[in-house]
Amino acid sequence: MTTAKNSKQSNSNVKKIAFIVASIGCLTLLCLTPVVGGTAYWFIDQNQQLTISFDTPSTPQATPLPPVTPSSTATATGTTQPSSTNTPMITPTIMATSATTTVTAQIKDEIIILEPFFDELVFALKASEDDFTPIDPDTQFEEGITEIHAIFEYEGMSADKTWERVWYRNSGEMLRNTANWSGQETGRFDYFLDASGEPLPNGQWLLELYIENKLMVTGSFTIGQVIKTEPTTTPTRPRPTRVTRTVTPTPTASTQIVKSVKSIVTATPAPSASLSNQVYQLVYPKWDGVQHSLYLADTNGQNESLLITRAAGPSWSADGQQLFFFGEEGIDRQFLEDGREFIFDGISNGLVVMSNASARPDMADVVLTQEIKWKQGTARTTNVSPNGKLVAFDAKFGGSYRIFFVDLGYVEQFLPYEIQGEQADWSPDNQQIVYRSGRDGVTGVWVSNMNDTGHRLLTNNSSDSFPAWSPDGKTVVFSREIEGNLDLYAVDIDGDNLRRLTNSPGADTLPIYTPSGDIIYRSTASGYWAIWKMTTDGTGQTEIIANAGVGPDWAYSRMDVH
Repeated sequence: MTTAKNSKQSNSNVKKIAFIVASIGCLTLLCLTPVVGGTAYWFIDQNQQLTISFDTPSTPQATPLPPVTPSSTATATGTTQPSSTNTPMITPTIMATSATTTVTAQIKDEIIILEPFFDELVFALKASEDDFTPIDPDTQFEEGITEIHAIFEYEGMSADKTWERVWYRNSGEMLRNTANWSGQETGRFDYFLDASGEPLPNGQWLLELYIENKLMVTGSFTIGQVIKTEPTTTPTRPRPTRVTRTVTPTPTASTQIVKSVKSIVTATPAPSASLSNQVYQLVYPKWDGVQHSLYLADTNGQNESLLITRAAGPSWSADGQQLFFFGEEGIDRQFLEDGREFIFDGISNGLVVMSNASARPDMADVVLTQEIKWKQGTARTTNVSPNGKLVAFDAKFGGSYRIFFVDLGYVEQFLPYEIQGEQADWSPDNQQIVYRSGRDGVTGVWVSNMNDTGHRLLTNNSSDSFPAWSPDGKTVVFSREIEGNLDLYAVDIDGDNLRRLTNSPGADTLPIYTPSGDIIYRSTASGYWAIWKMTTDGTGQTEIIANAGVGPDWAYSRMDVH
C-alpha cells in the first residue's frame, strides 16, 4: 500500500519535464523512412463555401520535401480555381522523416510481417525540421493561425496499399482524397494544412485516415470559438441497403461455430424505449497527446473531476469501493496544476488499485496498492468480475495479446489459465468471458469459460471489437467497421438477431452497459471524441461528456460504470 509524498514544484517546470520525457520516448522507438504523397487544395469563396481541387502525386524523393505548391494541378469536376489573390488557399502537405534503421521482429526464425498501423494524430503549430517532433501540440488553437501540423507515426505500409484522407469541419465533410501509398514501410508523417499566410477558418476540425477503406486513426482540434453541434440519431451520410453473407468455417474439435448471420438489419427504434433516469458513476480515461488520465463523472454528464494521471483501462470493484486500472510509465509521480507533486514509492507501470476512488479523494489522500505480480508493463485494461473475486486483463505475450486472470478473493495470485485474445468482458454469472480473438484462424467475437473451455465463435467479422455483455446476460454489443465507418452492433448471445445500433459518420466504439441496461460509448459524431449514451436498442443517442480524447491504442480508453 502506497500513499503520496508531497513536494512543491512549479507548474511550468512540470510541463517541461513531461514534454522532454515524451520527446525522448518518441525518438527512441522510431524507425523512420521517407514518404511523399499527393496534395489537395481547398478554396474558400466569399460566401465561405469550400470548393476542392486536387493535384497529382509528387514524385518520391530521397529526402524530405519542403512545403511547396506544385505547378501542375488537375481540377476536380464541379470545382473552380480561386478568382482572387485574396482568397486563402489551404494546402494539406505531407512530409516524412528520413530513413534510419529497418526493424523486423523475429521469433523462432520466423519473420513477422508488420500489419499496417497508424499511431495517434498529434496536432501542433509547428514541427521540428530534423525529425518532425510536434512543437506546441494542442487540440485548441487561437483564432488567426495560418497552419496546423497533423503528425503521426506509422508502420507496415507498402506501395500496393491505398490510403484515404477525409477532412470535416463543424461535422460537415470538406475533402476526401484517396491515393496509393508512395513511401516505405515505417516512419513519421508531418501532414499539415497551410493557408498561404491567411488564417484557417474557425470551427471544429476532424481528420480521418484510412488504409484500404479501414479507419486507422482519427483526430480533432478546434480553432477559435467552439461551435457545438447538436447530436442526432439519424445518419448524416445515407447508406444503401446492404446484405452481408457470412462465411462459416468448418468446426473443429475445440470450436463450436454459431449459426451464420444472414443479414445486417438497421435497428428500428422502439416507441417505448427511453433512457434511464438512474444516475451512476462513470470512470473513463482521456488522452492528451502524451498520456492517459482517469476522470470521474456522473452518467448525466455532471460533476466531472480528474482522479489520477498516467492511468488507463479502469474497472470498478463489485462494491464500487476500489478502482483497478493500468498504471502507465510514470504513474508513481503525480503533478498537479496547482504545482504540487506527489510520489508513490513502489508503484510502477502495471495493474494498480486505488482505494475509496468513488469518493473523489484529494491526491494527498489517495492510497494505491500494487502486488509484485501485478507489474505487467504490457497490460492495457482491467475488468473485475461481477462477484469481485477475479480480474481479467490482457497483456502482450510472445508478440500477441492474451487474457490473464488475477484471483482477488483468495490468495491474490495469477490463475493458471490464459486465453488467446483481448478486450475481455465478464458474463453476469461470472462463469464466462466475451472477447476479441483470432483463435482457430477465425477473427471475431468469441465466448469462453474462464478456464479456456467451451469456446465458441459469436461473430466472425475481422473488425469486430470491444464486446460488452448486457446485465441480463442476453446480448453482446460491439463495434464493427463497414465501408470505412465504425458503428455499434448488438447480437443475441446465441448469435441470432444481429442489428445495427448507430449509424453516424466517424467512429462509434468502446461500449459499456450501465446496470439499468443503457449503453455508454465513445463517438466522434460531434466532430471530436466524446462520450455518448443511448438505450439498448440504439435510440436516444445523447452526448454527455465532450472532448474526451482517445489515444492511439483504443483499448486503453475502455470505461466502466457502477
